[in-house]
Amino acid sequence: MTRVTDPGWIRCIAFFKLLKALALLAVMATSFNLIRHDPTQVITHWALKLHVDPGSHYIQTALAWLLRIDGKHLELFAVGTGLYALLFTVEGVGLWLAKTWAEYLTIVSTAGFLPVEGYELARHVSLTKCLVLLLNVAIVVYLVGHVRRKIAARRLPTSHT
Repeated sequence: MTRVTDPGWIRCIAFFKLLKALALLAVMATSFNLIRHDPTQVITHWALKLHVDPGSHYIQTALAWLLRIDGKHLELFAVGTGLYALLFTVEGVGLWLAKTWAEYLTIVSTAGFLPVEGYELARHVSLTKCLVLLLNVAIVVYLVGHVRRKIAARRLPTSHT
C-alpha cells in the first residue's frame, strides 16, 4: 500500500494551530484577571508596562469595550476562549502526531468558522482579518486535497513483485 505523507505542511498547520491556542490562552488568562480586578486599572497598568500610550486609540477601544461588558459576560468570554484554545490544541497535537482524525477535525472546525470570519471581515475590513481568512481557506483546501490523496492512495492496488 502506498503511503501519502507530507509532514512539512501538516506540521506547519499544527504549529499555527498551537500558536493560536497559546494566544487564546493568554487572552483567557487576561480575561479572568480582569474579572478579579478593575479592568481600567489593569489595561492602564499593562499599557504603561509595555510603553504604550494609555490614550492611544487601541487602548481606548479596549477600555470602552470592557466598560460596556459586565462580569458575567466577561466570564463567558473567558470560558469560550478557553474552549476554543482547547480545540486548537487538540487539532495541533493531533496534526503534529499525523493522526487522520485530526485532519478531519481541522477541516470541519476550520471550514465551520469561515462564514463567521467572512461576516466579521464584511463588518470591518482589516488586513489581519483578510490574512487570517485567506490562511484558513488555504488550510481547508490543502487538508481536503491531502485527505483525498490519502484515500486515493489506499484504493490503488498493491503490486507484488
